[in-house]
Amino acid sequence: MLGAVVKIGFVFDDTLDAPDGVQQHITMLGREYARRGHEVHYLVGETHEAQRDPAFAFAQIHSMARNVKVKFNSNRMRIPLPASRRAMRELLQRERFDVLHVQAPYSPFMAGRLLAQAHRVTPLTQIFATYHIAVDSGVAMTGGMVLGRVINARTERLIPTGHSVAVSRVAAEYARRTAGVETRVVPNPVDVARMKAEACGAVPRRHHVVFLGRFVERKGVGVLLDALDWGARRGVFPADLSVAMAGKGPLLEQCRERAAHIGVPIEFLGEIAEDAKSAFLASGQVAVFPATGAESFGIVLLEAIASGAGVVLAGDNPGYRSTMMDNDDVLVDVTGADRAEHLARAIARACTDDEWAQRVHRWQHDTLLPAYDVTTVADALLAMYEDSLVARTAHIATA
Repeated sequence: MLGAVVKIGFVFDDTLDAPDGVQQHITMLGREYARRGHEVHYLVGETHEAQRDPAFAFAQIHSMARNVKVKFNSNRMRIPLPASRRAMRELLQRERFDVLHVQAPYSPFMAGRLLAQAHRVTPLTQIFATYHIAVDSGVAMTGGMVLGRVINARTERLIPTGHSVAVSRVAAEYARRTAGVETRVVPNPVDVARMKAEACGAVPRRHHVVFLGRFVERKGVGVLLDALDWGARRGVFPADLSVAMAGKGPLLEQCRERAAHIGVPIEFLGEIAEDAKSAFLASGQVAVFPATGAESFGIVLLEAIASGAGVVLAGDNPGYRSTMMDNDDVLVDVTGADRAEHLARAIARACTDDEWAQRVHRWQHDTLLPAYDVTTVADALLAMYEDSLVARTAHIATA
């Protein structure tokens, strides 16, 4: 596969300084591409810390535009201010990328502008796109459709048919509805070997529940506390059940105050370092992620499985359902009237039904991890690059 060295540029409007989902996606793939001998570049929004971070020594980072912070789709994100066309032209002329892989949806002010310049300056560069987003409201979908029309009006010819992928069925539907783009699903990757190594031999603690995520409503922190309160009041949990919640966000202090009145010991660890995440997840006999919606994939589900958590339970939203391959054993209704009871009973079962828990654990480990491992995902994307580059070479030879 791709015996020659290929120069690949990931194009992303946001910064590499934040450890969010798309950043993890392109960083993990870039590291795997570099391990295979390819040359990796990041053409990104305003980035400072990553340029000095030894963890990015495998790649070259080009900070192309200043960013401003906005809120969209219940998330905080950064969008670029208009980038310099001259700087883009100079970079493209100097580097002559074989592949530019843009993360979508993207802004016409940075990524869209760069693709247009590439079409003019280096027309043989092969352009690909990955769609990541799922929305949680009609307003967000309408905004995506408006952005899609703006992008299509300027760059629809630049990404060939068959060069667009989505990380899940939900993201594929977003691409179809907002941009009129048909995609194939190539999922988010997880570095299974790295997560296992960073777990440092940690094993699940009996009757211990873990949660990792932002303390915002859509991540289901309130639903989890409701479930813990319901289960504690009705005695459905083991007497020694313990809970650890990691992360930060605007609801953190409110959750701390509420937890003090729940009959289960709940520890709040705040934000944990990336290199401590695997050991934390591995400590859970149950890892619970009760997000209610606006999830395109859910990489944390796979990180928990790869780290060695006992059973991983997921909120039954479309993105998590796609990632969990529609397995109702591990999907929990977190939006209905009885959501607290459903989640409490699922946690209790994972703690007490050892035969069921072992079966689920084996399925998650043996079925999900091979499908989502970074080596599998990299194989799929590099095969797409290879087909395109072979076709380009054949076209040049016959021109």
